[in-house]
Amino acid sequence: MIPLISFSFPRNNLYTSNLISVSAKTFLSVLSAIETDSPKNSPFAFLKARYIVELTGKRATNLQDFLDYLKTADLTSIFYHIYHPLLDSHLVPYEFPNDFSFWFSDTLQDKDLAEQVANFDLPDVGGLESVRQILLSRIERALRERITYDVRPGNDFNFVNCRVIVLPTGQTARNLDELADNISEASELSIFYHMVTSRLFKGSRYDDFSEWIRRNTSDTELAEEIRAVDPTTHVNVKSIQQEVVKILQRYLKQKRMGRV
Repeated sequence: MIPLISFSFPRNNLYTSNLISVSAKTFLSVLSAIETDSPKNSPFAFLKARYIVELTGKRATNLQDFLDYLKTADLTSIFYHIYHPLLDSHLVPYEFPNDFSFWFSDTLQDKDLAEQVANFDLPDVGGLESVRQILLSRIERALRERITYDVRPGNDFNFVNCRVIVLPTGQTARNLDELADNISEASELSIFYHMVTSRLFKGSRYDDFSEWIRRNTSDTELAEEIRAVDPTTHVNVKSIQQEVVKILQRYLKQKRMGRV
């Protein structure tokens, strides 16, 4: 079986070519290993990820089929179908900003269900398994209230998994000024990884930036303000990046003036 997630990450804050391949189920333990290798007061090491789509051969012709497969779907499948539009914002309409909600709206013509699964409050969602349970609950309720039907041939929902390949960028930050500068210059793949991917697979309330600030500085208010940034309310990653940089720059300006 082909591993779904590969890592090449720094150990002991040195960039090496350590490549580790694991399944989605062990993503959390690998992320924990990265954090263990980056103890308190260590620099923030910027990572980035690429997402390689892999066909599963699984498809849904109706809402019941969809529900049945979702119960056992790999977490990378749920992750990709819901969150990849942030990187590919032109692929789905903003009103229904993930693959699931778009299919419910466009193919099943179920606008109510589509709206219910259109957005998840990322700062508080609690990880991908929680996302699965929310989806299952809302779809099960819809099935109790509606008659399901098969879609026309060619309009099935085709589930995919994705291989997540995580790599170091070479950027590091030792303080808030360097963090702000590096976030402003980071690639969208890096911002997406630290604000979305890592947080979802860890099931953390904190993105990587706010977690580093919380662990390494006394600026807890800043950490909470960045934590509250919800990527799902943005149309693309650039917008997320701009908001985080704006928060950091405003805070640093106030700190230099002695207001925080």
